[in-house]
Amino acid sequence: MTFKLFDYQLDLIEQARTHIADKNVMIVSPPGSGKSVVISEIIKRATDKGGRVLFLVHRKELVEQITNSLMIHGVNLEYVDLLTVGKAKNRLSVLRKPTLIITDEGHHGKASTYQAIYQRFSNVARLGFTATPWRMSGVGFTDTYDVMVEGKSVQWLIDNHHLAHCRYFSLLAIDISKLRTRNGEYTNRSIDEAFGKAIYGDVVSEYRKRAARQQAILYAHSIEASKSFSKEFNEAGIASVHIDSKTPKIEREKRMQAFRNGDIKVLCNVDLISEGFDVPDCSVTILCRPTKSLVLYLQQSMRSMRYQPGKIATIIDCVVNWKIHGLPYTPHDWKSYFKGGWKKKKKSENIIQAKECPECSAMWPLNQSICDMCGYDFGEREQAEKQRIAAELVEIKRQEFQLMRIAGRKYGSDLSQNWQIAKARAKVNGGKPLYKLLFYYVGNTKVHVSDDDIIRMTGVSGREYHNALQWVKKQKNKIITRY
Repeated sequence: MTFKLFDYQLDLIEQARTHIADKNVMIVSPPGSGKSVVISEIIKRATDKGGRVLFLVHRKELVEQITNSLMIHGVNLEYVDLLTVGKAKNRLSVLRKPTLIITDEGHHGKASTYQAIYQRFSNVARLGFTATPWRMSGVGFTDTYDVMVEGKSVQWLIDNHHLAHCRYFSLLAIDISKLRTRNGEYTNRSIDEAFGKAIYGDVVSEYRKRAARQQAILYAHSIEASKSFSKEFNEAGIASVHIDSKTPKIEREKRMQAFRNGDIKVLCNVDLISEGFDVPDCSVTILCRPTKSLVLYLQQSMRSMRYQPGKIATIIDCVVNWKIHGLPYTPHDWKSYFKGGWKKKKKSENIIQAKECPECSAMWPLNQSICDMCGYDFGEREQAEKQRIAAELVEIKRQEFQLMRIAGRKYGSDLSQNWQIAKARAKVNGGKPLYKLLFYYVGNTKVHVSDDDIIRMTGVSGREYHNALQWVKKQKNKIITRY
């Protein structure tokens, strides 16, 4: 028995084949696009010609799963060394020289363990597979791979019935000021402090509201949190289990089988069911772990988007990951990322961090508790966001997402673009767009624009403009006097 490949998968293989003779190739294709089928076909073609393949994976749990996939595809396993990268590195002195090295989740290939293997077989062709050629550091992959071959986009796969459509529910905003990072990612302790225990009950109620009785996979930030989520679901009468990398293999498979059979509705885990891990189909993913990693976000959020006729996936994002990474079908410039075009954003020590009052648009330091202009209580809002007891998740659609993206942009030198940003911010956060625009221009010595230009752009009357201008000047003077 072999798998039938779709045309887009065959095209990906042919693109890689044209380069592999003299170049190392990274193949990029979205989660759920059938990576295992493509890999199996490439390995079968290589071994059928007498070639030897070294296949590297980063988790031992993947070895058995991939072995089964290769056997189903008719691959002669005598010509395949399928090893975790750790075992391969430890066996370098006895490993038979391959004719092809394939790396699963190739974005890990920059790590020293992989590099040691690549250097040992430096004249052997390499293929790396990934959905996300992206690293937290912003460093590219051109020192490991010569060329990148890109498959179809997420949107194309949805439109052509290879991925399921999805509905995405999340909050429009959340306070993440309590989150702290270590090695580029949020720490478990700060996540606990930022979100508290109220989130557990919230998740259960949102599941009931958005996806009752459907099978869901929930991603938590820690084993303790995952177990707590599972407990809350069970106490609410919704069958749930927790699994992690330390769960005994027999028990883990027992719980997974119960999920496959439909006896379990919610499968809670940390990162086990992420990269390449073979899990039963589900229609719901619940994100309870905030992450700065685009890799982790796409792997987890798209887990429910495996295609079934008529299926519409539901994604419940309880921690607003979409505001950092976009929606699952948001386009990304993978070629730029492959070359190192994405860079980590660094906070300038000279920039004063501030927040905007949603009622009157006045700007204040982050630690300001009461708006001196209108009396707005930031503390009440921040406490409510932390507890999230009354928070209402809403469906994030493409139009709303584009609005959020515009609102998140920085003001610049172009008046027309700045006006679009001000209008978007007013729709997202409330307030009047003219006032938001003037807060940027008043007192800003780096940009120059005339009153007449602003009046023409905004379409307001001269009187309305000058009233707003005087009010903004007064507020800014008060801020300067106080601080």
